[in-house]
Amino acid sequence: MANRTNVLVKIVIGLVVLGVVGYLFVQSAKDTRAEPYTVPRAALQRWTLTIEKPASPTDPMLSLKPPAELTSGLFRQLFERHAESMNSPVGAAMPLVLQEEYERVFAGLTSPDTLFAAAKSSGLPTMVLQPRCMAYRRDSSPGVTRQLYFLLFDAPQFTRFRAEIAKLAEAGGRADVFKADALSPVVIVASSDTNYSRWLPLQAAPSDCTAPITVG
Repeated sequence: MANRTNVLVKIVIGLVVLGVVGYLFVQSAKDTRAEPYTVPRAALQRWTLTIEKPASPTDPMLSLKPPAELTSGLFRQLFERHAESMNSPVGAAMPLVLQEEYERVFAGLTSPDTLFAAAKSSGLPTMVLQPRCMAYRRDSSPGVTRQLYFLLFDAPQFTRFRAEIAKLAEAGGRADVFKADALSPVVIVASSDTNYSRWLPLQAAPSDCTAPITVG
């Protein structure tokens, strides 16, 4: 009887130890993810407004591209922290209008060049962007788990532009198929796969934020 009791005690102690180790591991991962990221001040201005040639409906048709050092530096910081096998998009950009939005809403009402001009007049290419946070999403389904890291900005010019083109949609009788807030001012930094457009349109929430951004 005493031997059996000793075995049970050891099993209980082992389970407790495993639980504590697991808890500490999870907390350590959360703490690491919450450490501030650093971006260079120069990478937050002089972005390039671009009309794209989308390969899929959820690719951007109109976007704002940052200097390459913005996403390359953040991707390097991500890898140093997590050592995860991730991918970073070549020519990462802030989507302004998706191809499917243009086809469903604006085709026949206005041209890509007109949307480009509206984005330019809203001040998007000349603004100095203010990063709010590094954000994270995880999408789990049977047999696969996808992860996404993206930079979320405070960008009133972005909101103003989307509101302005919403007026175009309303004037053309298509207000019901265009949602100005369907896109947030974000730039994808890293993903567990290379099909980045599967995450779009991306409407960010405060709960997505995991770490603050320090401007250096």
